[in-house]
Amino acid sequence: MLKLMSQLQEEINAQGAAAYPYEGCGLLLGRVENEANVVVGLFPATNRWAVEAEKVERFQISSEDMLQAELAAAGQGLDVIGIYHSHPDHPPIASPRDLAWATWPGYSYLITEVRQGQPWLSRSWQLLPDRSGFVEEVVEISEEREIGD
Repeated sequence: MLKLMSQLQEEINAQGAAAYPYEGCGLLLGRVENEANVVVGLFPATNRWAVEAEKVERFQISSEDMLQAELAAAGQGLDVIGIYHSHPDHPPIASPRDLAWATWPGYSYLITEVRQGQPWLSRSWQLLPDRSGFVEEVVEISEEREIGD
């Protein structure tokens, strides 16, 4: 299960809309509580995919952004618990391309569909331990300021 505040979902939506027609991306900061990934912050990243024309269906987070996210999380007593990205004009379903680049079982892979520049729907996925595929996880959005405290 993935838990996050509505404000954070709105930030993810805004980032996906701003990146359109390309994929937007970032990292989910939080902690694992009772087998749920609880998001309490975001680390927005720039899509560093090398071929501009391919950014409509591909994203890459730089190793420097990954390191900065890890340091930002650690400085807040948190961990990086997932990755989010947008799918411009495509359903928020983990694709074979997403599977090929997914690395960490246990992470939440939150995907937001952005239709014609407008955020539409988000779904989250967990990588199977053997990395053979994804399983969808429940997303719980809360209006509360702090989740899990």
